[in-house]
Amino acid sequence: MARRAAGRFVGWFRPDRDSSKGTLQDQLYAAIRQAALQGELSAGERLPSSRALAADLGLGRNTVVAAIERLVAEGYLTSRRGAGLFVAADLPAEGVARAPAVGSPARPPILSRRSAAAPGLHAEGESDVSRPFALGAAALDAFPLETWRRLAVQTLRRRPADLLGYGDRRGLPALRRALATYLADSRGVVCSPETIVIVSGAQQALDLIARLLLDPGDAVVVEDPGYVGARDALASAGARLVPIAVDDQGLDPALLAAINPAPKLAMLTPSHQFPLGMTLPVARRLALLAEARARGIWIVEDDYDCEYRYGGPPLQSLQGLDGGERVLYVGTFSKVLFPGLRLGYVVLPAQLVDGFLRLKAAADGFSPGWPQTILAEFIAEGHLVQHIRRMRVLYRRRRMALLAAIQRHAGDLLLPRLSEAGLHVALEFRDDRDDRMAAAAAKAAGLVVAPLSRYAVARRLSGLLLGFAAFPEAELEAAVQRLARALR
Repeated sequence: MARRAAGRFVGWFRPDRDSSKGTLQDQLYAAIRQAALQGELSAGERLPSSRALAADLGLGRNTVVAAIERLVAEGYLTSRRGAGLFVAADLPAEGVARAPAVGSPARPPILSRRSAAAPGLHAEGESDVSRPFALGAAALDAFPLETWRRLAVQTLRRRPADLLGYGDRRGLPALRRALATYLADSRGVVCSPETIVIVSGAQQALDLIARLLLDPGDAVVVEDPGYVGARDALASAGARLVPIAVDDQGLDPALLAAINPAPKLAMLTPSHQFPLGMTLPVARRLALLAEARARGIWIVEDDYDCEYRYGGPPLQSLQGLDGGERVLYVGTFSKVLFPGLRLGYVVLPAQLVDGFLRLKAAADGFSPGWPQTILAEFIAEGHLVQHIRRMRVLYRRRRMALLAAIQRHAGDLLLPRLSEAGLHVALEFRDDRDDRMAAAAAKAAGLVVAPLSRYAVARRLSGLLLGFAAFPEAELEAAVQRLARALR
């Protein structure tokens, strides 16, 4: 009888000697488990002995015994001394892993209201960064990898034990000290190591800020057009977005003053407005800060690529003018170093630090210590400043090459917006065409361009954003020619 029962397994189990399919033990385990869950083996049914199974399946007995022992340990099978091996009696008769019938609709999951309100991944995170003209792509081949590797080796040799445990919620003290000095020197930021918190990228900073300051329904001013990732974070917190159209000088403080009641927060990119590229002049900065102080409005300053200004040194931050009273300053190393580092920072008003740290602890505890240690050494030894200087020269050259190529090959189609900073160029169409259709045509030509209308909330825009930082001049020239053909 045992031989007949064992023969039943031959029909639905075929050992595959290809190692990519897993070991024979794994294959047998998976086959019996699946049969038990889907009801092909009935609850309480007796199985043949390991010896009979091994003989009929052509497997070694040790292989069979190991698979059975694993199934018994996990509760799919039970072994009774003197009686044999049985399918566990408490498995549901209909099985718990049966696939839905072909064509039957899948039952949608029930999600939280916050999850349902989140717009989803913002477009910048979906780009193929290997193709021209992907946004957010930096010249990673120009990064001083040998210097970074040397610092990494030194770090592991000197302090391996410190890097294996839990870290400081604020971030590595040495990195915060180095950042405080760098930000004060390069951007005029008013801060101390105690008001800096290291985060896992700028997007986490924006998400935590939204959760810290906003309740569902709170009004938040956003630039129109503006950064989609910031709008995602704000909308996920239940904020009510109030778009203000920017003009050639950025956001007009008079439009903010006209909003009643006062919004809880304003999200700005004053040094290099995203995506249009203008710089907020000092008069408007001071007026915005006066309005924020008078009406209790928090301002989030996203300084996403402030280091790359080509018409002079970087401007003083809005936070520096404010003195750290109403402005939360957000920065990242994704553009200036490399996105895989996954480190950013936020400079907070002192009264917000404790609340922010509570949310940081709930989100992920702390940011990894090893890359923070390497980065702290990288800054302290002067490599960050040197790297930025080199990249500013490289990116200025590539930006000029892109603008010249556009003038030669597509000047009758596209009008560049004047900007002296950043890693992309904003272009407006000279005619009234659909920029999303234009982006689709460029994609068919192997290019990655972002339609300007993607970043608008209420206003009508038509144009393209072209990233240039990651691509050599010759590649940009050829890519512009392909873009012009696709647009025509």
